Amino acid sequence: MHLIALAALVLLQDTTPAGEPAPEVASETPAEPTDAATLIALTESRWNEWVSVVGELASRSARERFAADLVYPVIARTDLDEGARGPIMQAGLTRIGALQAENTAWAAAQLDPQSFPDFHTLQPRPARELLRMAERDDANLGRIVAALEPVVLAGGYDAAAFAAMADRHALVEDRPQPYGTQSHCAEGTVTLYEIAEPDTLTERREALGLPPLDRDAAEGAACEMEDAAPGSPD
Repeated sequence: MHLIALAALVLLQDTTPAGEPAPEVASETPAEPTDAATLIALTESRWNEWVSVVGELASRSARERFAADLVYPVIARTDLDEGARGPIMQAGLTRIGALQAENTAWAAAQLDPQSFPDFHTLQPRPARELLRMAERDDANLGRIVAALEPVVLAGGYDAAAFAAMADRHALVEDRPQPYGTQSHCAEGTVTLYEIAEPDTLTERREALGLPPLDRDAAEGAACEMEDAAPGSPD
């Protein structure tokens, strides 16, 4: 048996063209670690990276709820002095608005395109809450799009919603839209806004998991009023 195997090896070497390396065996994808030491180290690394964000997010969300819970039962009372409801409501709304503004800016600062995809995979619910918090200010749209793009390309977020978001951001910055989701009314006809590099539009959409753009369906319908470009004043 050993002689047969040896003969086969010699035959393979003899039939390999001179100057060319012998064929290599395709390498397999490294398996996920199963040993305790590696997995403990990975868990500790993720804990150290994200525990402060998870805790801070929960704390900030709780403070917003608490501020609202303090005010709404009071202004719902029927025995308040005449004229008391307005000042109470205004004081409460001032506190809530300040909290929301601070929290929205903080949430946007956490949206790092390099690290957010990992956080979204590990903790999808807090990641979505972080996104919702950041979305309260349109000025954060660019950071949101940049952080979400790798998540979408990996299939972890709604592709159509992301494409619309990315297109709106492009139009706000006076750039052609990358995915062709946004239209406006031009001379009584629904018309797509300018599309960036239309020759590669299908490839960009396919990378997100979207079908090719059906321009016949997206354009041509009658419309009655001219819409302002997204982000522009009416």
